[in-house]
Amino acid sequence: MARPSRRALAALVAASLALTALVPLTNRTPYGDLSAGYTDHLHHAHATWVFLHRGLDAWRLPLVESSRGIAYPHETGAWPQMPVNYPPGMFAVFLPTAILGRYLPMSQETFGRVGVLWMLLLAHAALLAIFLLLAEEPSGGRAVVGVIAWLYLVRLALQGFYDPAFLGAGAMALREVHRKRPGPALLWLACAGLLHYRAVALVPVGVAALWQALGVPRKERPWGAMAVVAVAGVVVVGTFLLQWPVTERYLDTLHPSLGVIGSGPRFWAVVLASVAAAAASWWYGGPLVAGLVLAALGLALTDIYDWWHGAVLLFAPMAVGVPGARAASTARALLVGWLLLMQPLGFDQTPSDLFLDFAKHYRLRG
Repeated sequence: MARPSRRALAALVAASLALTALVPLTNRTPYGDLSAGYTDHLHHAHATWVFLHRGLDAWRLPLVESSRGIAYPHETGAWPQMPVNYPPGMFAVFLPTAILGRYLPMSQETFGRVGVLWMLLLAHAALLAIFLLLAEEPSGGRAVVGVIAWLYLVRLALQGFYDPAFLGAGAMALREVHRKRPGPALLWLACAGLLHYRAVALVPVGVAALWQALGVPRKERPWGAMAVVAVAGVVVVGTFLLQWPVTERYLDTLHPSLGVIGSGPRFWAVVLASVAAAAASWWYGGPLVAGLVLAALGLALTDIYDWWHGAVLLFAPMAVGVPGARAASTARALLVGWLLLMQPLGFDQTPSDLFLDFAKHYRLRG
């Protein structure tokens, strides 16, 4: 099958951006999101403004304490008992909207729309990265993976989540591993880690990139990129440890992970399906893909049960063919089936729930 050109992929992504941007531009919801209830895009802008004034206290203290005395026009009151529980790259993502919201007068609804539009732009940049990665891989099921990626990223963006940023960085890292360029791959992995703690699901990609880096003569190794990854790792782990004591107390009140629930039917379905998928994908897709399956399983067992956390499932089918695959089409078929099982059982809902969101939204408008 012929590979689609970059121009065709860019045109496809641009068309999607233009169409999906109509949602925040035309809807009437308090926060500009599709479902009239998600506030991440507002909350993170506020948290960014607090960080600019309080520094490390943004991680050490609940927001209600760290934000005391810091005026911001678009406070939502969401998660006052939580500190910032993201790495510092999150502040870079939301700095533009944080400044805009502070100095340009607008209603909260308008500010919400601006935030969702910004998330859509980031999501489509990530989507282009995923499409470019898939275009360079062996054919067989690539379009199916691309459609599922579109469902995930568009839904995340329309609900105000910035997760597509680290998903896109992960796709770029995979693309560089596929090209046998470990230096740029490591830099993209550092970017992904600094954007989101759930980028820990990319550890197998880091191992593959490091293996490539150590496989070249000593003088040709990307020492600078390796140093950047090491520094980024220290920053990510350090900020995680800063926020964890407060965050842990809050997480106990949310949807528990499968590991906390224990050995019920759902637990064993997720574990056995993932172990089987890892074994099959090792044979058909290679060890990197199997590692990504097991990394996603690890998050399913330790992370709270929310649908947007399941986006890490995308990495395994995206990685088929990086750096090679025994049978790419078979591997992708198996992994798509695994993803469609894991999303509702391990993280809640399904990728196609985007269409349910649209249906509910327009039914309410009618």
